Amino acid sequence: MEARLTISINDAAMREVRGFVADFVARHAVATDEQHRIMLVLEELITNLVKYGYRDRPAGSAEVILVLEESRLMLELVDDGDPFDPLEQPPPDLDAPIEERELGGLGIHIIRALADEVHYQRAGERNILQLMRRVELMRS
Repeated sequence: MEARLTISINDAAMREVRGFVADFVARHAVATDEQHRIMLVLEELITNLVKYGYRDRPAGSAEVILVLEESRLMLELVDDGDPFDPLEQPPPDLDAPIEERELGGLGIHIIRALADEVHYQRAGERNILQLMRRVELMRS
C-alpha cells in the first residue's frame, strides 16, 4: 500500500501533508498515535527544508512517500534542496546543562528515536531520506 504526495516547499506545505497523512492513516487503519509520530517527523523535516534547504535560490519541491507492508511503515522524503545528510550531524549532548548546549540537533535526534532504521542518499540533484518503523494498526 503506497501513497505519494508532491508539495511545493513553502509555508503552506504542512497543510497539504497533514491531510495526506490523515487520509493514509484512515485508509490503512494505522493507530492514531502513529499518525502523530509520522506528523512529528514530517513537520521537522519539512520545516527544516523550508528554513535551510535552499540557500541563495528559490525553494523547489519535495515528494512524500508512505508505504505500509503489514505493520512496517516506510516514510520517504525526496527533495531538490541543497545536499544535506542529517545522519552526519552529531547527536546533541543531552547531559550538558541546557545553557551550555549547542543550538539545534534535537529534531534529528527525535527523528532517529522514532525510527527503527534511517537511510540517506544523494541521487543526482535530490536528497532521499528514508525512515522505517513498525507501526501499530487498529484492531478490527
